[in-house]
Amino acid sequence: MKQQYGKAVTTSVEGPVAVVRFDRGVNRNAIDQDTLLALTEAVRDLSDELDIQVVVFTGAKDIFSAGIDLKDPAKWNEDNASLLHRRSIAQRGARLCQALENLPQITIAAIEGLAVGGSAALALACDWRVASNSSAIYLPEVKVGLNMGWGAIPRLTTLVGPARAKRAIILGEKLDAQMALDWGLLDELAEPGQVLEAALALARKTSQTPAALLRMSKEAVNANANVLHRSTIYMDADQALVCRDSQEGQSARQRFAGA
Repeated sequence: MKQQYGKAVTTSVEGPVAVVRFDRGVNRNAIDQDTLLALTEAVRDLSDELDIQVVVFTGAKDIFSAGIDLKDPAKWNEDNASLLHRRSIAQRGARLCQALENLPQITIAAIEGLAVGGSAALALACDWRVASNSSAIYLPEVKVGLNMGWGAIPRLTTLVGPARAKRAIILGEKLDAQMALDWGLLDELAEPGQVLEAALALARKTSQTPAALLRMSKEAVNANANVLHRSTIYMDADQALVCRDSQEGQSARQRFAGA
């Protein structure tokens, strides 16, 4: 596979372990459309790699990501676009997370600092999440007049249960690392600056499992745990368009920006 995707996504491979890093170097590593499409291409390429058994996804060194880049003109410049085109753009995040969940390899999100919104959804689509003990998960979509999309709701509910999922989404509280670990949202904590190495140690240990059995086991667990996910997220993009373009959504974003 390639070593560079788009402007911000790089990959490296060491034996059976690959590392995918997305780091724009600006705007708190918010995910713009170029990065979103680049990550999707990288994930699709990984699905065909028989020699890679574990994939670690990580963001910038000091912050996983501030979520989708609301300042990216490519996200909003749709005045003359058809509904079909607008839906296709709105579905990009969900397509990325679905492709990530469907990867045959074990996937690990290595989270330094904040994982916000869409980037948290990306981490939820991974099999495991390793984070620094100073990190936090933050889902502010409702506060900015948007739905929690990208398939995050069923994945979050599967991990932490409906009551805690509602609390994380509706109240929009920042979940610190210890709370996220206690809830089952995170799998392992590490010291700040050591998260990637901790994730790689877990990846190397995982890669010792016979490759075919590793993939069969993941597929079997996902078939049981995730069977209803698709049936509950197919309207994500349509909800996003309705919420985004509504008067309530625009007012919420203005309040959030002025807070």
